[in-house]
Amino acid sequence: MSEPHPEPNPAAELDADQVIAYLREHPDFLDQHPEALEAQKLAHESGGAVSLIERQVNVLRGQNAQLRARLTELVDTARGNELRVQHMNGLAKVLIEAQSAGALAEGLRDFLREQMAVDALYLGIIDAPEAPEAPAGGIQTLTPDGPAMQAVTNAFRRGKPLCGPIDPEQVQALFPQAGETPPQSAAMIPLGGDTVRGVLVLASRDSRRFVPDMGTMFLELMGALVTSACRRHLGADLI
Repeated sequence: MSEPHPEPNPAAELDADQVIAYLREHPDFLDQHPEALEAQKLAHESGGAVSLIERQVNVLRGQNAQLRARLTELVDTARGNELRVQHMNGLAKVLIEAQSAGALAEGLRDFLREQMAVDALYLGIIDAPEAPEAPAGGIQTLTPDGPAMQAVTNAFRRGKPLCGPIDPEQVQALFPQAGETPPQSAAMIPLGGDTVRGVLVLASRDSRRFVPDMGTMFLELMGALVTSACRRHLGADLI
């Protein structure tokens, strides 16, 4: 007598991916078949049993925590961008109101110290005209072989802002009056059109104020504004 063949079990032919895909396409399946929900067993971290609903709640809580963290990050970024826009507007106002090269350099220095926590500033241009008391009223004259040019030569070569630590030789060349608390970091911003003709250096005693991986878009915009202001007072043929 031949033995009866067992009836094929369709569920045995399904793999986990197919089950997952089906449940995703039919999210109300467990509502329509509560007996299937009752048959599920989920291990709890403490070793006991936990309902499927409780597990779903825990998953949703984790997802909500991630969304809140992402939202906080976006809000912080938006606030930072808003502050940068305010700084840009303030800087433009200072540069527009300056009536001379000396007033430009003084207003720029005061604004950056008060609004952007910059401890020292250097503004140098190749062949800047000499003034009786100070080079162009605070705008320094860069000479090809001078120590200041050697200190900023990388910014001239790259043509884009450079941020990072500033070494003692650069401090001595750019900020000889720094005293006992010299700058530890700096942003070097090239000035000029297609050809770099000058540099704006922002320095801070905080070694973390200007770091190599920080964004430089705002610094580039600052350089463009300062270049335009310098052209107004010194002549477009100079810078």
